Amino acid sequence: MTKWITIAKHEFAYNVRRKEFLFVTFGLPLLMFALIGLPVFLAASTTGPEKFSIGYVDNTGTFGGNFTQYTNETSAKNDIIDGNITHFFVIPADYRSTGKIEIYSRKSRMQGTIEGEIRGFLLDNLLKGENKDIVERVKNPIKSEYFTLNEKGESSKDDLSGFLISIAFAFFFMLTIFTSSNFLLQGVVEEKENRVIEILLSSVSHRELLTGKVFGLGAVGLTQVFIWQAMGIAVLSSGPAALLLAGINISIPLLIFASGYFILGYLVFACIMAGVGAVATTSREGQQIAGIFTMIGAMPLIISQLILSKPDSIISMIFSYFPLTSPITMIMRISTGNVKYYEVVLSLIILTVSILVILELVVRIFRASLLMYGKKPTISELIKYVR
Repeated sequence: MTKWITIAKHEFAYNVRRKEFLFVTFGLPLLMFALIGLPVFLAASTTGPEKFSIGYVDNTGTFGGNFTQYTNETSAKNDIIDGNITHFFVIPADYRSTGKIEIYSRKSRMQGTIEGEIRGFLLDNLLKGENKDIVERVKNPIKSEYFTLNEKGESSKDDLSGFLISIAFAFFFMLTIFTSSNFLLQGVVEEKENRVIEILLSSVSHRELLTGKVFGLGAVGLTQVFIWQAMGIAVLSSGPAALLLAGINISIPLLIFASGYFILGYLVFACIMAGVGAVATTSREGQQIAGIFTMIGAMPLIISQLILSKPDSIISMIFSYFPLTSPITMIMRISTGNVKYYEVVLSLIILTVSILVILELVVRIFRASLLMYGKKPTISELIKYVR
């Protein structure tokens, strides 16, 4: 039975060197970072260290603070041109009734940071004499936390990190199913067409061959998970990303569950792809049949809004226990916090048993149809093979 380990090692070593695997594992995340993450990083790095020097002209005669005060607009404009200050604002005489001010700068830029500093300056003056706690509360009147109530009145705290992890998991899971698990499908079909499978079966059994291929591809998927997690940790721990994601807490248990569901779901699809490869007569035909299972697996992503908004609905529950849809569905439901522990355990048990059952069924189909060249078995023949 150790022969399947040798086959698994060969499949792993062969597939991790394929250009498709290297592109999906390294190239695609880098491409996504270049298109999406790089602009965000540049924005964070440019807005963080930049400093402003602000002046003001007070036409009310009642404001004072740490900013540079000017008696007239002309002197303030000259200092901006000379580079002594970056901004100045004018407080009109009727400011207390209108609330309007005029802000001047040398270059056109986003004014969010400037307005925040000016707002603090104005509030300090308007609330002069008030308690410091009152002043701080006026500046920051709300620190909100969102909670969701279910039908039983139980509350759960909304977590943006869980939503982000669930969507990222669904995306990468489907991406891997489209690529890595299809390696097994293509490999089986090619070996069948080239009659290499006959040579292999002269040394190993059908079960050993299929088991080795499935677990070899499973190791490939696990390698992808580890590489993506390492890249994600490296990116999220960097300075600009840490600044942007300061308010987001990454759930370690959710990451662990996501990794477990990824591996088990991956093995389910790998077994199915092996069976499709044994049945199909050409690579194109195999891709068409495999597309049906892939679309079923993608259904939770299509109705993700329903699953996230109503995690206890009948559809969500059905998808949570169906092997092809449970990985994505359960991670989405876990991210909402509205899932019981026994549901997670039951889903994992069903998924694990499904791998063994599907593997056994595929072995029977694999053994009966693998040496059939140019002839696609009918539905009745497949049922006969399974029996």
